[in-house]
Amino acid sequence: MTTLLERPIAFDSVLATVASIGDLSPHLRRVTFVAPRLAEVVTAGPDQRIKVLLSPPNGGVLRLPAGPDWYAEWCSMPVGERFVMRTYTVRALRPEVAELDIEFVLHGVNGPASAWVSDTQPGDEVGLIVPFSVDTTSTKGLLNSGVDYVPPATSTSRILVADETALPAVAAILENLQAGVRATVFVEVPDARDIRPLPSPGEVDVTWITRGNGSLPEALKAADLPYDADYAWVAGESGMIKQVRRHLVNTVGLSKPAVSFQGYWKRGEPQI
Repeated sequence: MTTLLERPIAFDSVLATVASIGDLSPHLRRVTFVAPRLAEVVTAGPDQRIKVLLSPPNGGVLRLPAGPDWYAEWCSMPVGERFVMRTYTVRALRPEVAELDIEFVLHGVNGPASAWVSDTQPGDEVGLIVPFSVDTTSTKGLLNSGVDYVPPATSTSRILVADETALPAVAAILENLQAGVRATVFVEVPDARDIRPLPSPGEVDVTWITRGNGSLPEALKAADLPYDADYAWVAGESGMIKQVRRHLVNTVGLSKPAVSFQGYWKRGEPQI
């Protein structure tokens, strides 16, 4: 019997420099990073996850791990000496100019990443754990490469649900939506000033919910969802995800495998 080997998946660290900063709304800030090795980075999908590495809590120097055992190296460090690590979405990658964009949620200084991005200036440096090889040959390969948005090739009607932490991924997903594919989208943001255009070549219907004026689970329950929805992607706060997934499966009738979900943060725990 012949064994099919999966394509190798390789992540490694890069020391990147802040090139520019721009506010998209009161609660979302885009940061462009540059580094020569970013020219070699690849992505497996529009919601590609990467790691941002910040200086350790003890104020020591940011010491980057290297190679395939980077996570084991991080775990072996004394807690006070470990660099701060947070997960973000690649908002845009421009390998031809060795640039990568990340959109950060601003929520004050009650989290290390939010505190960092609130004060960062061009020229500052951070570490990134980014993919240099991914596997796009199978659903398993894509998931292992750091993406969750993996609709079937036959999918024509999708439901996307996100809070502001997953808004960058939603924007990238819609930009890459194929013409003729429909997306029914629900996004919760802190206030109306965070609402923004979400261009797409597909057929898109977006419902915005501002915090304090309903919730994502309530919006879905009240919505007239498409009868032919065949795939859903849900990302954001963990408690919200559980409620939305239960509704999509038990009420809307989607099968469990047809609902991709990812918890980006958990209410009551330190935020990003």
